Amino acid sequence: MRLIKQQKMQQLLAEAVHSERKRAHFLLHTSHQDKVQRLLIVLIQGSYVEPHYHELSHQWEMFVVMEGSIRITNFEENGSVKDTFLAGPEHETSLVEFLPGEIHSVECLSAHAVMLEIKEGPFDIAYAKTFPDWKS
Repeated sequence: MRLIKQQKMQQLLAEAVHSERKRAHFLLHTSHQDKVQRLLIVLIQGSYVEPHYHELSHQWEMFVVMEGSIRITNFEENGSVKDTFLAGPEHETSLVEFLPGEIHSVECLSAHAVMLEIKEGPFDIAYAKTFPDWKS
């Protein structure tokens, strides 16, 4: 058994505050080769994950917003906004799953947010994120 205590969460928050990307993560899996990749992500207000997608057929992605509020935007292939919504424990949605190929972005709106991300492995840095052509 492994317990993630508040001290670890506070450490991640401090790391996020001092990070250029305004976020920090903690891997819960033991190897990039694990079949299931699990990580905690702490974001602070203004952290923005640019529009991207996962191109490999097994690269679904799920996250649970455990604290805070994030804006999720889904895009059409041409770059137009398909839809946008808020996620978090105080919103209608707190669990989000993306299929491979779905273009999306994430922005932290609250002072901070905590997400648990789950995705199928193995993890290959060469295919971690693909940015749409219109993003270049």
